[in-house]
Amino acid sequence: MIKSLLVAMDSSAYARAGLDHALELAKVYKARVTGLYVLDVRYLEMPPYVDYSYSFEAVPPVVAPLDLMDKFRAKSERILGDVREKVEKAGMTIETRIEEGVPGQVIADMGDAFDLIVMGKRGEHAKWARDLLGPTAESVTRRSASPVLLVEQKWRAVNKALVLFDGSHPANRGLKLAADLALRTGIALRVLTADDDAERGEATVAEARAYLEPLALDASYSAFPGKAVKAATTALADDPADLVIMGMRGHSPLRYLILGRTTEQLMRSVELPVLLAP
Repeated sequence: MIKSLLVAMDSSAYARAGLDHALELAKVYKARVTGLYVLDVRYLEMPPYVDYSYSFEAVPPVVAPLDLMDKFRAKSERILGDVREKVEKAGMTIETRIEEGVPGQVIADMGDAFDLIVMGKRGEHAKWARDLLGPTAESVTRRSASPVLLVEQKWRAVNKALVLFDGSHPANRGLKLAADLALRTGIALRVLTADDDAERGEATVAEARAYLEPLALDASYSAFPGKAVKAATTALADDPADLVIMGMRGHSPLRYLILGRTTEQLMRSVELPVLLAP
């Protein structure tokens, strides 16, 4: 059950798409929505065009004027004002907050009090990023104890979801989220397991089937040999979906310390919204 959503906002198209996704979910779940803008305190020491996930030895740190944060605060208030106007025109309400800190840390920490965090895969400085996934999005998914929905820069209706299932605790949470969403919206589900051991893969699929079949959902099931990322991209090529749902971490002794390698690779390679369950 999703009763509260935290939407991370900035000036990017990704954030605007995140707001659209959040509002659609809020309508379905009758959930409260909070829009959050984080004033990045790192701007006080480094130029705003730097990609903070990398070191730039050739660019020496500079101390920005103290009124710089005031300018950013004015910008954040303008963005959140536009957000409130859009939401109110849609006949809904939204709470807005401005916080200071490192965005990935603030969003993840605040997100612990919400049922779902919604944000763009990349932010307003995406053109300077070297990777397909922005550093803030990656930081949030590494730290968050709440589910995270990462979206692309254009909103799209969700009619079918690909659910990656490996039997792990996060995957089970993802399966439950998928089932609840399907029950409320009528979307179709395709459950996919990737395993080099065919017998084990079928057994894992059977676990998902046993949970979903009593719910009478529009669901299909399949097991692929090999790695999950290749299986997912192959499945999406054969049978496109609008959303990928999966656990943040799979079976690993370090699953509570690091983001799963499969999850990280898939977030970077699939140009679809991805719903991640911790």
